[in-house]
Amino acid sequence: MQTRKWTAEEIALLRRYYRKKGAKYVAECLGRNPDTVMAKAAKLGVRYQGIRPWRMWEDRYLQRKYKIRKTSSIARTLKRSVPSVAARAKKFNLLGSRSPNWSDKEKDLLRALYADRKNSLEYISELLNRSRYAILLQAQVLGLKRPQHDHEWTKEEHRYFVMHRKTKSYKEIAQALGLTTSAVGHHASRSGFRRRPPGRPWMEEEKEFIRQNYRILPTREIAAKLGRSFDAVINLAGPLGISAGRSRPWSEEEQEYLRSHYRRFPLENIAAELGRTVKAVATAAAKLKLTRRRAGVKRKARSRRPSTQVNLR
Repeated sequence: MQTRKWTAEEIALLRRYYRKKGAKYVAECLGRNPDTVMAKAAKLGVRYQGIRPWRMWEDRYLQRKYKIRKTSSIARTLKRSVPSVAARAKKFNLLGSRSPNWSDKEKDLLRALYADRKNSLEYISELLNRSRYAILLQAQVLGLKRPQHDHEWTKEEHRYFVMHRKTKSYKEIAQALGLTTSAVGHHASRSGFRRRPPGRPWMEEEKEFIRQNYRILPTREIAAKLGRSFDAVINLAGPLGISAGRSRPWSEEEQEYLRSHYRRFPLENIAAELGRTVKAVATAAAKLKLTRRRAGVKRKARSRRPSTQVNLR
């Protein structure tokens, strides 16, 4: 049977619609097989843009979950088709034998062990010869839960924590008690202990000082005079309504004044006259391409050093 040759009109239609609508649409328009259309598009270098490339996290998720979850479940999670997931799994050689289904005996054993925190997931996994992820998934299917707090603090442990919380770090206390650092941190929070003391409240005199000097003195100088941090002063400026906000745009009169006085007067005088900061004046001068060098004055030519290159010819 002689194959049907592609005409110039068919190739033009393929180039026009294949990228956005795919092989099925082009095949229906041309009366051809979708596989034939895909093969011709591959020869022409035309690629369907509707195919979403696989990301790194999707590949990692597939490799981690393929042997413990159904392909349809993975496809729903990744929002992909089942054939797409199967083809990707084949690429990573994941199509080996799957884990056997859970027996009633295994489920009963999981129900008996899972709720007790004394039985670690590693212990249950080794006992049932299942992976940790398989244990967690099956427990979710069976509606099993584990208690959130796996350690009840004794009076001796609490006394030790109170005695050393100011002299030792949480990591050191955890090592001494045989606990995790997060467990010590959660216990401190539940017991009402804070690692950072509450901030010193703002006095009305301090607020008034900031209102009068925020736009005059540098923020670091204000912070040093008040014995506060740089960020504390900035954070208070907003609620006081004196935050700098967006910079005031330069008017034509200000720009003309800057052009005529930039080379003759110090930046401090210009800033005071215009009611702006020295930095704002310098930035505006740079945008206007102004220089401090007087007109007509040429720079001295730099003396060139004699060349030390040796002519090998």
